Amino acid sequence: MKTYMEYSFYLPFFDLIDDEIEMFLLEELMQQLNIRFDFMELYDQYLSYGEGASSAGKGDAFVFFNKEDKESFILIDLFHDFTDQYNMVQLGVRCKIENDNEKRIKNILNDLHARAEIKSEIQESHDLLKSQIGSENYPKEIRYGDKKYITNIYYKTM
Repeated sequence: MKTYMEYSFYLPFFDLIDDEIEMFLLEELMQQLNIRFDFMELYDQYLSYGEGASSAGKGDAFVFFNKEDKESFILIDLFHDFTDQYNMVQLGVRCKIENDNEKRIKNILNDLHARAEIKSEIQESHDLLKSQIGSENYPKEIRYGDKKYITNIYYKTM
């Protein structure tokens, strides 16, 4: 039986994508998980939601799967919360526990976390992220005051 571990935390989007060292760490994470995605495509998607107050309530979740193991993935949730002033996004990783793979991935995530100026605590679980990305949860309707916002999820394998 395969056993998986999940890690997630919030950090500013531009720390994750714009900083050279964080981008290197993200590339290393992708390599460890055998997952690829285009940084510029993600960057363009994030900017397409608008800037400042106009981006509040917008943003979608993107799940990038390992080709050989659909249980392993990287989640980047670009939803911009209404009270967020720092462009926070959720970075989540689900990986198989085998050999020292999980330890290497946890070290990379700890490095990313330590470098982020503003961040949440790292959450560890076994199936919380897996249930979070379930298609039955999307599109997700979010209400704020008298307004209603919709966020979607996109699944990608590269």
